[in-house]
Amino acid sequence: MLLLQRFAVTVTLACAAFGLAQVSPDPVFEPATPESQGVGAGAIAALDELAASFVEKDYAVGSELLILRNRRIIFHKAYGDADRESHTPWAVGTGSGTVCNIRSMTKTLTGAAAQILIDRGELSLDDPAAKYLPGFDNDKSREITVRQLLEHRSGLPLTVITRAIDQYPDLLTLANAAGEGGPEFAPGSKFWYSDAGTDCVAAIVEVITGETIDAFVTREILGPLEMTDSFYGIDGADPRFGRIGGLYLGQAGAWARFWTPADGKPLYPFAWGSQTAYSTALDYAKFLGMWMDGGLAPDGTRVLSEAAIGRTLTPASPMSMLGSDARFPTDYRGLSVYYGQMSVLYCAEPEGGESGALPAEPVIISHSGSDGTIAWAWPELDLMVLYFTQSRGGTSVLRMEETIDRELVHPGEAAPIAEVPEEFKPFIGVYIANFASFENERFEVLVKGGKLALDIPSQMVFELLDPDAEGNRPFAVAPEQIKVSFRLGEDGNADALQIHQSGMSFDVPREGSAAAVEQSKAVEVPREVLDLVCGRYHDPESDRVLEVFLDEEGVLSIKAPPEMVFQLRPSRDAELTWVVRQNPAVSLSFEKGEDGKIVSMTRHIPGQSLAMPRVE
Repeated sequence: MLLLQRFAVTVTLACAAFGLAQVSPDPVFEPATPESQGVGAGAIAALDELAASFVEKDYAVGSELLILRNRRIIFHKAYGDADRESHTPWAVGTGSGTVCNIRSMTKTLTGAAAQILIDRGELSLDDPAAKYLPGFDNDKSREITVRQLLEHRSGLPLTVITRAIDQYPDLLTLANAAGEGGPEFAPGSKFWYSDAGTDCVAAIVEVITGETIDAFVTREILGPLEMTDSFYGIDGADPRFGRIGGLYLGQAGAWARFWTPADGKPLYPFAWGSQTAYSTALDYAKFLGMWMDGGLAPDGTRVLSEAAIGRTLTPASPMSMLGSDARFPTDYRGLSVYYGQMSVLYCAEPEGGESGALPAEPVIISHSGSDGTIAWAWPELDLMVLYFTQSRGGTSVLRMEETIDRELVHPGEAAPIAEVPEEFKPFIGVYIANFASFENERFEVLVKGGKLALDIPSQMVFELLDPDAEGNRPFAVAPEQIKVSFRLGEDGNADALQIHQSGMSFDVPREGSAAAVEQSKAVEVPREVLDLVCGRYHDPESDRVLEVFLDEEGVLSIKAPPEMVFQLRPSRDAELTWVVRQNPAVSLSFEKGEDGKIVSMTRHIPGQSLAMPRVE
């Protein structure tokens, strides 16, 4: 999610009469030209170029972009790979397209399930969770309500899973553990994003209905909406299972696949409320359309009541970043991000700026998933944009917003030009990053919304706070973890910036400086040295053997069982030392014996080093 890692084959969908390639038709949405729906070709071209650039620059392994106006598909295109290792291209089309792990977009389905029970009088927003979950019947959790769980105001932590993903045998046990652990702050006092809280909502649905959350959602929501490519990925025998894209972890230029359906084993042991649903952009658009249509399916079947839609899409809290009180960022002009009941809502701030006041209604309704999926809908414009990747840790989803806003929402309107305050002028400019996973990346210091910000193209624009006592400017999204300082030259302007994180500092010299030119030179490591360090090493902490090898492109890499492969980047500061590209806080050094051969590899993380002997 954050700066240093803690987020092609193409097919266009339209009818052949428009001169574009045909794919499998969808029974709900018909294709149309952009112009016929009031969207200019230039807007589509700009978004197409942007999405393509994300794959070309390796900001995402693969992706798809779907745009619907007036419920007509005016653009649908795939980019890059669904699975890089097997060279499987990303595909689009009902019944044939790449299926995504939509992670937290599952929450919208769980929320809808709860709303159905509220509509039927079987559940109340003000019911205490303890009414259904015995784990909440204690002094810490007894007052937590269903409303607070739906609005992420329960005080429960992000997760109660501390070991393996199969730590709990079923959803009810997981939910009771959350109640037994209790909230981290007073229930109802603030928004705090919680997977655990959403899993509790799903467990309550299971207690009331007597069936699993996936069975209930499939019958009551996916079926009526004809979401035939949507399912809970807990059955490897499901015929749609093999279409799931490989899941990648890392950041731009450094992706490691951590799961693939080819393993034949589902990622999740059972259906959760916070995640475990899989879908496609086309399918999820049907759910989004139901929100826009007041709870109706395309054929007029009522899925949710209008009252349920009203509850879901009413702003309840300003939305903050994951694990932080910092406001969630957006590039949609004049809007701020709020949260309803399992819904992300982009709203205009209340007039007058009254403290604590909430907007009356959203301009955009949305939700995203942490593996790189997001959907936005503008009810007043009858516009939907869905952008799906499976690149966890990437931030290309946020990079879409400014272009969508300029090209689709405010076409032809010039964006306001930010005036640069005098105090910021010494820092404004471009700096060249060559550290960790960054190679000649142009970091730009600029003014955004009247505040100093750092634009990292492969990630996002980070707002910088005022300097602390040491002169460091914290990142607004993680003020305790990441900070920036500037080094001033003789002319009073900054000639470099420094990134400070995890006890490490990285110099980023200004573009055109001698230091930038020197750092841009590649670190050349002789082939005989690479061959020397390749081999197998025993990790005594996990009791596993790690393999260091050269990949197909000749890049030194390390494989950790069962499937994780990380690329390594040679350090500029020490011989026989490499940095893990996917997690630059981790470095590996290799030690020689008296005979000149490598005898061990040492893993270094801030405050800790672990020696791993070489094994034959």
